[in-house]
Amino acid sequence: MKKTILILLALLFLTSGCYDYTELNDMAIVSGISVDYENDKFEVAYEILNTINPEDNPEASKVYVTQGSGSSLSEAFSDASLEIAKVPYLAHLKTLVISEEVARNHVKEIIDFLIRDNHIRNIFYLVIAKDTSAFEIINNTDTNNPVASTAIAKLIDSLLFANNIAANLNYEKFVTNIIDPRKDTYASSIEIKNGILKLGPLAIFKGYNMQTFLSEDESATFNVMNGDSKEIHFTVSCPNDEENDIILTTFNNPKSEIKIDENKVKISTEIETRIVENHCKMNFKEIETYESIQKKVEEKLKQDMEEVIKQSIKYDSDILKIKQIYYQKNKKDVDFKLLSYEYEAKAIINRNGLVFEVEQ
Repeated sequence: MKKTILILLALLFLTSGCYDYTELNDMAIVSGISVDYENDKFEVAYEILNTINPEDNPEASKVYVTQGSGSSLSEAFSDASLEIAKVPYLAHLKTLVISEEVARNHVKEIIDFLIRDNHIRNIFYLVIAKDTSAFEIINNTDTNNPVASTAIAKLIDSLLFANNIAANLNYEKFVTNIIDPRKDTYASSIEIKNGILKLGPLAIFKGYNMQTFLSEDESATFNVMNGDSKEIHFTVSCPNDEENDIILTTFNNPKSEIKIDENKVKISTEIETRIVENHCKMNFKEIETYESIQKKVEEKLKQDMEEVIKQSIKYDSDILKIKQIYYQKNKKDVDFKLLSYEYEAKAIINRNGLVFEVEQ
């Protein structure tokens, strides 16, 4: 019996190897997609990897772009495919860029359309084009970044080495958040500054609709509150001189927690920091110096946390999943905007391997 099962399994693998099989040279490998909405039409562009052997044509660019439009996404995607003499292959998709108009009014259509394509892997990034069209973003290439979609994905992935304002979630997590009635979602944005692609602040959503962009400081603080921050920078004035300042950077993930007691939400976080730039005329051999700087950092962090919650309440966007936490504890739903909030921040300053911490 076991022998028969093994033979059947072997036959299954052997006979299914050619199902839906397409030669690599017959496929157009799509690395990026842009979606705009103008004049009651969707505008779609594919960023396609050039599979021509560089030795055959050294001057050939690494990508080419095709465009299409239509009154529906299906029409626009089909129209963009007409310019391709190959089968569009979306399993390699790195980045989907959508305009602000699409983010505000047409995300549900995007999700409904993509869910029907079983060739797409949901591990790509969805980003919002800020202050420009999605097409301008996907079409922005240079010698250093010949593939725009890959450059965007690398910008998001390299959070460890930059001020952490991007969203560390892929399309699958984005959709999981958006369809949960007790959560709201968020997404990274991308800008063009001096002709170069640059990460922008987070966009926050209520349901399927984008509401606004946070500021860069608010985006970084949200990632701290969410416990998902690799590195952010703090600039605070010197304790003994308001005209000069000191810059610190965090390291390690913050220890963040949200607790709800009746109708009170307590948001606490603990960060480890080190000084990276100092303009203060203070005695840095004394622990009192670090105590006073630590207090400044904690005050600023609490203020920044409060600003994030203000924006969340203003736009009815529960990006910190307060409703879900409340429901898990109380087994009933709540309007998170009606709860009261308090904040607790703790900073630990590391100097040359020595940690100075003030007991509260």
